[in-house]
Amino acid sequence: MRVLFLTPELPHPADSGGTIKTSTILTYLGRRHDVHILCFRRGPLTQEQARWCATVGQVETVPLNRGRTLLNLLRSYLRRIPLSIERNRSRRMAELVLARLRDGEYDAVFVDSWLMAQYLPPDFPGLALLHEHNAEHVLWHRQAQQERNPLLRALTRREHQRVRSYEAAILPRFDIVFAVSEVDREELIELGAEAERLRVLPNLPDPSLLERPGLSFGATEPMILYFGTLSWQPNLEGLERFLCSVFPLVRQRMSDVRLVIAGKGAPSRLRRLARRTAGVEFLGRVADAEPLYRRARMFVEASPTGGGTRLKVLNALARGLPVVASLQGAEGLETVPGEHLLVAHDAESMAEAAGHLMADDGLWRALSENGRALVRSRYLAEVAYRPLDEVLSGARATA
Repeated sequence: MRVLFLTPELPHPADSGGTIKTSTILTYLGRRHDVHILCFRRGPLTQEQARWCATVGQVETVPLNRGRTLLNLLRSYLRRIPLSIERNRSRRMAELVLARLRDGEYDAVFVDSWLMAQYLPPDFPGLALLHEHNAEHVLWHRQAQQERNPLLRALTRREHQRVRSYEAAILPRFDIVFAVSEVDREELIELGAEAERLRVLPNLPDPSLLERPGLSFGATEPMILYFGTLSWQPNLEGLERFLCSVFPLVRQRMSDVRLVIAGKGAPSRLRRLARRTAGVEFLGRVADAEPLYRRARMFVEASPTGGGTRLKVLNALARGLPVVASLQGAEGLETVPGEHLLVAHDAESMAEAAGHLMADDGLWRALSENGRALVRSRYLAEVAYRPLDEVLSGARATA
């Protein structure tokens, strides 16, 4: 099949949760179908990105870098659309999509993210697919609940309502909508989506992590690892929560425990907090996480907000590094608490879980082995992306 793929970011390098998921889907689709990519570029292409585009072949980019400014917020209110949609609004992209659909015989349009739904022509006769990286209205609702500043809380609540209305309006335009988890699927059904049009395409870890030798409790250090995109607000909130409320409790139990923080995009306030917290080592961006996986005794995900599923948790499970997660950090994953990871309800229970993993060799080995087994059985593309194959195969059969 010929597929026109619309995505808001150039998916290379795949160095964030969103671009990693997009890259995974593109790789899978590209093995079976003829895929033409249209996306935005937020600045000049690097040499590496230009080489990637040339290698992939059918990639066209449109320049767009519209900030989260007061002017754009006002424009979004005037147009009665969410701020994120306004920031990704482009006449050039709309014209390019129409031109490609007019010039080429595309069997399907794959809209990767709600941000690009505005570019699907209402009269497109082929198969229209939407991939929701998150149930966006849920993400905004949780953010509004966590916001402490009264003005920002009011603005975030208003934005949640606008996102909710917009998301509900775009869902009926698509033949099939892919959610990232069963939890998100249920949220979209509550929003008004037809259940029979909803499928699940989960986030997938790096499959190469499963090819590496198993980790050993005896070779680890009393070290907790956090590795993620540090500019993403839910990640930032979770890490600050862990630093302030949980890690001091862990250190009371085991004074030699250290926390290592790795990832790109950390704001200055996080760097300052890490510097003044005893037992914390801040690394920033790292090219290869393997040495950290080998040294660490556990991985932590403490986010109280956000949506979808956490790719960093799946990567840790795939590598065999036991995980302690908040309720939201484990949400949407097909895990059983106590069998695949440990789930904490508050700061005290998270510190207690961390203490158990630091000292209990048997628990550590069970979680390490069970986490990898779960990934092998459920979170490989050949298994997890069967719904995508079924949808495209069905469309081909009826064409």
